[in-house]
Amino acid sequence: MDKLSNAVIVLVVFMGSMLAMQNASAAACSGGGWTPTFVHDLDNPDGPWFVLAGGGFERVILSRAGSYTPHACDQIRAYGVRNRRGFTNCQAYTRVQCGCRRGLSESKPACARFLRTHTSRQAPRANTPGY
Repeated sequence: MDKLSNAVIVLVVFMGSMLAMQNASAAACSGGGWTPTFVHDLDNPDGPWFVLAGGGFERVILSRAGSYTPHACDQIRAYGVRNRRGFTNCQAYTRVQCGCRRGLSESKPACARFLRTHTSRQAPRANTPGY
């Protein structure tokens, strides 16, 4: 292969990696030392969910551009951040999330509640007006 072909391959792999990181699910939640602002179902991945103060969960909507960030920022502005450890700004909302895995994360109260009600895979909503 020539240098141009190699450069194109490297660029494609890099772009794919960046997209995967954008939509990657969170590390598994464990322990009760902090309260996540967003959770994911690691067993049935369907995107992030905002942890509401009243104990419920609101799905984060996938934008037309394929990003959860715009709606995550709206949720943070509307409801705040549960625990500011690691939080810098709403674009870095992934720093205040973790993933819920059955058999591992039930010790975290937010995950225990989430996993009790979140039992089936649901496709991420996209192309919602405003996003």
